[in-house]
Amino acid sequence: MDAAAFAYQDGRTDETESFFLLAAQVAEEFEDTDPRRALTLGNLADLYRAEARDEEAESAYLESLALLERIDGPDSPRVARFVADIAVFYTDLGRDEEAEPLYWRALEALEWAHGFYHGDVLELRTMLAGFLLQQERYREAEPLYVEVLAILLDTPEPDRDLDRLLTVLDEYAALLRATGREDEAADAAVRASGIRARF
Repeated sequence: MDAAAFAYQDGRTDETESFFLLAAQVAEEFEDTDPRRALTLGNLADLYRAEARDEEAESAYLESLALLERIDGPDSPRVARFVADIAVFYTDLGRDEEAEPLYWRALEALEWAHGFYHGDVLELRTMLAGFLLQQERYREAEPLYVEVLAILLDTPEPDRDLDRLLTVLDEYAALLRATGREDEAADAAVRASGIRARF
């Protein structure tokens, strides 16, 4: 795995793939509860995705997911984060009908595990809101943006989530403009500009 990481940093993708495949083969000898084969296949899927080898990426993602579900259980936080990655992969491919239930599944599992205010939950809510915004499903996206904004603006350490706050403000402003609420959109844009000016 380390050799694969170094090869990838050097731009040697053929060697990267070979090292990942070898690591996955070695990991076949581990205990059934060992997650390293699943994680190796996940890294291999990311490599295939970066090279636009979509069919191979999907196969590796799904095999990795099946292994993690068996090891951790289908609703574990690690599985949920992996499900969210696959949702983004399907979104990038334009396979929105397959992506959407994965976003909701991941969000439900993370909320159950971590609660409403956890960073992973806020990130996934923002991703789901952005997904719905792209589809012009404004009525469904808006509550997600409003909830995340309320949490981020109420946090005692707002600087910690500054990038997420700016993303949410920008996307929410776009939603408000799309629904004809120019004054509210301008307020959100001004707030985002003020934050950027301070930092």
